[in-house]
Amino acid sequence: MSRDTIQVHGILSITLIGVAVAVAAGVLIGISPGLGTGYLALSVAGMLGIVYAFCAKCPCKARCGHVLPGLIARLFPRQPGPYARWEIALVMVGLVLIVGFPLFWLWQNVAALVVFAVLNALAVWDITRFVCRACNNIYCPVKLGMEK
Repeated sequence: MSRDTIQVHGILSITLIGVAVAVAAGVLIGISPGLGTGYLALSVAGMLGIVYAFCAKCPCKARCGHVLPGLIARLFPRQPGPYARWEIALVMVGLVLIVGFPLFWLWQNVAALVVFAVLNALAVWDITRFVCRACNNIYCPVKLGMEK
């Protein structure tokens, strides 16, 4: 698969997640502007935590299929290597902030919940189907799990 194809999938998956966050933020802003703004801030913090803990240690960050996270990761001078438990924990916290936090309020709007879930599921499918398979991060626990 060509580098351009991988980047198309990487950008597509990040865009799907971004649209899912926008859907959730729209619902939360409708409930309370402060809640929606807070969720957007938590999403940015979660994304930066993931990029710092995970992407910045990836040996492939210079040619990241997701493009933007790879560019941001290069701002953090971290050496590639196995991921420590705290780094995996920070990734999990980031995911909970982005995906888990709005679920309580999204249950009150089933259509938005379904859109949010489908967009995130499509993003995960696209990442694992295309982006992960083209990545050579030998330390990635997801990649290691895929090879078993």
